[in-house]
Amino acid sequence: MLVAAFQFSNRLRARYLGMHRALGYVYVTSVFISAPFAVIVAMKIPKSFSLVAANCMQSFGWLVTTCIALYCVRSGNIALHRRWMIRSYPFAVVFTAARTLHLILPAARLGPTGGEATLWFCFALAAFLPNVFLDRPTISQRNAIRTINAAR
Repeated sequence: MLVAAFQFSNRLRARYLGMHRALGYVYVTSVFISAPFAVIVAMKIPKSFSLVAANCMQSFGWLVTTCIALYCVRSGNIALHRRWMIRSYPFAVVFTAARTLHLILPAARLGPTGGEATLWFCFALAAFLPNVFLDRPTISQRNAIRTINAAR
């Protein structure tokens, strides 16, 4: 996760493009190894089917968004590559965030059901929030136009 966080630095990308590429390959390799193993580990732990399904969907989302980002950079579409990497990173964060939130949120008192709810909540945020972040300028631009039109 730490490697991926440095990838979003404009300075690192501009000054050290070779390092950016190398760290990118480390991240992609880590995803290709971690996502399938997460599914295997989820199936080995005796929990509910819902928890296994959530882990599978989270791993699938992480793998797909990373593969699309890799395809975009290999085909030379850097702008789209950045957008898909912004979508990929939250799926990586879910592995840690869900377990941390489970300790903090009151859902932990609900037992296994609370753990499932926390994981599904983090998974939904990972799928939804990057799009809000990416489209924020467009969303706020539309609101600004509506405000100007309403004032007239």
